[in-house]
Amino acid sequence: MTQSKKLTAKEIEKKIGTLSNPSKMPSYAWGISAKDCKTGSKLAKIKGTICNKCYALKGHYAFKNVADAHKIRLEAIKEPEWVDYMSELLTIKYKNKDKSKRYHRWFDSGDIQSFGHLMKIFEVCELTPHIRYWLATREYQLISQLDVKDVPKNLCLRVSATKVDSPPPKFWKWTSGVHKDKPAIGRECPAYKQDGECKDCRACWSRKVKQVSYKEH
Repeated sequence: MTQSKKLTAKEIEKKIGTLSNPSKMPSYAWGISAKDCKTGSKLAKIKGTICNKCYALKGHYAFKNVADAHKIRLEAIKEPEWVDYMSELLTIKYKNKDKSKRYHRWFDSGDIQSFGHLMKIFEVCELTPHIRYWLATREYQLISQLDVKDVPKNLCLRVSATKVDSPPPKFWKWTSGVHKDKPAIGRECPAYKQDGECKDCRACWSRKVKQVSYKEH
């Protein structure tokens, strides 16, 4: 996006939709409907899987305004200038944020739609090096096409386990899972002990933390 073409945040949001602002997170997130997960929507029908009790299929995620926002974001991925628009929107939104708040989550709901979609996200991350990103996914086939060195350095890309209390996938360097009856594998997310919020924890965004485990909601 050239200087002459720069738009305001509201103008960009009219083209590609808004960011979300989850109460648990230190700052913004971007997501689409969990119903549009390529793998997750199938796992959601299987008892014992993490997706079977997906938090993003209930609560405020079921509200019409949230569902409408998800649809706009999903459709906007096809926009030829999505990378430029998203990079500029993120730059504007995080411009006046304290460094401790420059932590963005891709997919507080939903998942990667295609390899091309993932490459667009990588481009956005590379264009906004001042922001730290975290992306959790169950699209194993897409991630298996990557080498760890392909991932932007400011992005922690975590491959998530599919079943509760199951070990994390072994083919990827950074992973996450959910525990219920067994001890957490790796770093336990402390949110359940602190009003459901990240507070000062940034483990999910840290490449130094290989595995994060969340207590089942």
